[in-house]
Amino acid sequence: MKKHHVVGALALLLIAVLPAVSAPASYGQAVADYNAGKYQQAASEFEAIKAQYPTNALTRYYLALCRQALGHLDKAKQEYDWVSQNGDANLKGLASQGLARLSGNRTGSVQAGKVRKILEFYADW
Repeated sequence: MKKHHVVGALALLLIAVLPAVSAPASYGQAVADYNAGKYQQAASEFEAIKAQYPTNALTRYYLALCRQALGHLDKAKQEYDWVSQNGDANLKGLASQGLARLSGNRTGSVQAGKVRKILEFYADW
C-alpha cells in the first residue's frame, strides 16, 4: 500500500513540476521579440532554442544579431563565426559580413539598435 502512495506522490510531483519548467520559446516569438527591439529577451529565447537545436544556423545568426545589438561583441563574433562556417550559402555570406563589421570596429563597442535588414530563411528542424 505504501508503495502506491509513493508512486502516486511522485506522479503528482512530476505533473506539478513539469509545467513549471518552461519549454524553450518558439522561434516565432524570439524573432518577434528581436523585431520589437527586445534584444535581451530574444537572446535568451534564441539561447534556449540553440540548446535544443545546436546546429540550426538561422537561430545562431539571430543570436549573433541580438548579441551585437546588446554590445556583446565577443559572443556575437563567436556566433557569426560558427554560422560563416556551417550555414547555408546565404547565411554564410551574411555572417561573414557581420564578422567584417565587428572586426572593423576599433572602439570595441556598437551602438545598440536594430540591424537594418533581416532576410527570412526556411529551416527544416
